[in-house]
Amino acid sequence: MSLIKKTLLPLLLAVFLQACTFQQQQVNSLAEQLDHSTPQAILLSLQSINPPDRDRGQYLLNTGLLKSMTGDFEGAIEDLQSAKDILNRLQAISISENLAAATINETLRSYDGSASERVLLHVILSIDYLMINDLDAARVEVLQADVVMNELAREDRPVGQLASAHFIAGLVYELGGELDDARISYRKAANLMELRNMPLPGSLQNHQLGPGLPPEVEEVVEGTVEEGVYQYREQVSLDDDSPDMNGAEIIVIYWDGVVSGKGTISTSVWVPELNHIVSLALPYYPPSDYIEQPFTLRISGQQHRTEIIEDIETLLREDLEDESAAIYAVALARMVAKHKLQASTDGQNSSAALFAGIFALLTELADTRSWNMLPSTIQIARFSLPAGEYSLPYPVNPELNSASSTESKLAVSSGEKVVLFVPGVSKRIFSFTQSP
Repeated sequence: MSLIKKTLLPLLLAVFLQACTFQQQQVNSLAEQLDHSTPQAILLSLQSINPPDRDRGQYLLNTGLLKSMTGDFEGAIEDLQSAKDILNRLQAISISENLAAATINETLRSYDGSASERVLLHVILSIDYLMINDLDAARVEVLQADVVMNELAREDRPVGQLASAHFIAGLVYELGGELDDARISYRKAANLMELRNMPLPGSLQNHQLGPGLPPEVEEVVEGTVEEGVYQYREQVSLDDDSPDMNGAEIIVIYWDGVVSGKGTISTSVWVPELNHIVSLALPYYPPSDYIEQPFTLRISGQQHRTEIIEDIETLLREDLEDESAAIYAVALARMVAKHKLQASTDGQNSSAALFAGIFALLTELADTRSWNMLPSTIQIARFSLPAGEYSLPYPVNPELNSASSTESKLAVSSGEKVVLFVPGVSKRIFSFTQSP
């Protein structure tokens, strides 16, 4: 009886892990459908899945994101704040979880997000708060994003450093009248894009200098914000599309596409200690097939197009590459331990050896979890419009919970700042307006 228990329990564990993998495949499949379905339909399907506790953080990230896309900003905030609490607690990972991941399978560890995902969580929350006219809460989120980026900062590579986080911070500071902080944040966004060899959006070139800055700086003091602004003036040429003080200023935040999901790749490694080859299952991102599709507004005879400020496809691949050495080391140590266990049963009991081999094979699964419903890119545009009413390509939902709105009109007055949030897959527009 004891032999049956010893051999059956590992097999049951392996079957359990395979079932968990199937559930993750369901989530990955829903993310792939998002580009061709609707956020509402995907949210309903996702909510029918009951995730294990260790995947609760990933589940809430995705439900919160989908609710943001549908305009349920309060529901999105509730889910994303809960996800944030989980991820923050998991920064001190338990010894038991580390042991399970190291000896059995990486998916037994609770999902705590990648470096960029932890920052994007604050970025999306700040947009959600902005859409419900809670500028103070949005400011808290951009401050927290800055704390996380400072914790992740390294000299050798910009892992976890997001230009979009600095841009949204600059926008929140600007709307709150904190113009010095705004110009510093815009400049940080531009510097990060330059570091990644990304072309600067025209709107960032114009406004990176900072709202309210005089056209000329007569005296530049070394080490001050104005010095950085002056130096930046020497690096870029500004076009003529500067804000019209007699019109309304429009800022567009556009999410394009759906980010790629992780897959599994197998690699064979010769292990001298075992004197044979072992096979490792590792997570990887397949080559991206994303094709940029800017959001275009044709208004009053002019065409305004969004431009990429954040390539999330690249960010998540950076995160995985940064983690790859540790993932490989743990996977190799785990497989060596499993093969040693199998070798120890050889010659003692054929059934035990058989089940040890099955256990090693079935429990070696790559961790393909990710925040896989994020957009492929975040894009921005900024321009001025004379006061009036304008047609837009998607229905506009200017008020919270106005899901029944089908108007494709935008009415603006002189001196207003209007933030348009456009989740591409939802084909709807949400807005925040600040009166002068």
